[in-house]
Amino acid sequence: SYTLKKEESSLFALLINSSKEEERELFEMDAKLCAAARYNSINLSKKGEVPKKLETTAMRPLLWSYGVYDFQYLPTAFVYRSEESLKDTIKTYILTITKRGFFNCGVGVSDFKDEKKIATIICSKRVVDAFDIPKVMNNGSYLNLEFKVRNGYREPILYFSPPSGDVKKIAPAIQEGGSYSYSYELSGGEGKYLVQIIVQGNNGPEGVFLIPVYVGVQLTDIKKEMLTYINLEDNTKNVSVEVAKDMIFKAINFERKKQNIAPLKINEQLSKIAYSKSKAMAEKQLFGHEIEEHKLEDMLKSENIQFVKASENIGLNSSPRMAHFLFMSSPAHRSNILNPVFKEVGIGIYKVGDGEDTQWFITEIFLIPKEF
Repeated sequence: SYTLKKEESSLFALLINSSKEEERELFEMDAKLCAAARYNSINLSKKGEVPKKLETTAMRPLLWSYGVYDFQYLPTAFVYRSEESLKDTIKTYILTITKRGFFNCGVGVSDFKDEKKIATIICSKRVVDAFDIPKVMNNGSYLNLEFKVRNGYREPILYFSPPSGDVKKIAPAIQEGGSYSYSYELSGGEGKYLVQIIVQGNNGPEGVFLIPVYVGVQLTDIKKEMLTYINLEDNTKNVSVEVAKDMIFKAINFERKKQNIAPLKINEQLSKIAYSKSKAMAEKQLFGHEIEEHKLEDMLKSENIQFVKASENIGLNSSPRMAHFLFMSSPAHRSNILNPVFKEVGIGIYKVGDGEDTQWFITEIFLIPKEF
């Protein structure tokens, strides 16, 4: 159970009424999203400012700490003056989230500070309902997952990743009543394990659920990670492309060092190829591995690069720091970064815009050269 403040109840009612006026599907209030939204509002109130746009990626650890694992979500925050003053803001937000199928919603309002209140709304796309997911477990114990997939989605696949970055793909067993279950042994040592659920939707496979499970880690350390990102003054947003490239290269090898994996060498020829991929994504406003004339294997062959194995990470984010965080929060991307068989990496970055509206298109190419 969760008790809303008076202003929070009014804000949620405004969401419902505006949704009816726009003839949109109604929202479902979620207590965990409400708790996270309230925390964010109080945190912003302490800072005394509301950013033009909330950093979506930075909020993921906050949502994790409250037990929200939906992969897709959209937060917004604003000064709460009166219901009348919020109507246009709410309508714009509703149009954005309902187009994307975000109907689980949390609202949170701060206490008074300087005669104004801060409000936060977080809506998510809830495709999976999971039960009793622990945050901290012991090495060698079993994570018992049980979940249901909502109507319109089917064929869930689980991706398990221990701290070492290996990925195990599993099709869970379906139980009587339509729920799915699987038991996974946490035997890869201490650190952060990741579990991702991908389902089949009307438009193909879709990542819908991302769960971190910590082994040998204290709850206070998890809270510290959450606070680090939610309060982060991200000084990587305005750096040059060359500085960003160097930062990401060092971050990759830092992650490998933590797992006692040999560092990668930078390959400038690969970096040029990676840059061409990032530039193509930005100019064509397409994001994907299969862009015409920029498929990984085709690009490598066109430059006469002989290789045994190659793989690619692509990211689009508001800063290099957040792009790296997302890579390390995804089983498949983390696996590339921590794969001990790779010897070289190329990093290509294309930056669009400035300030809070900057877009960073980032491509990482991992390679085993043929001589190995």
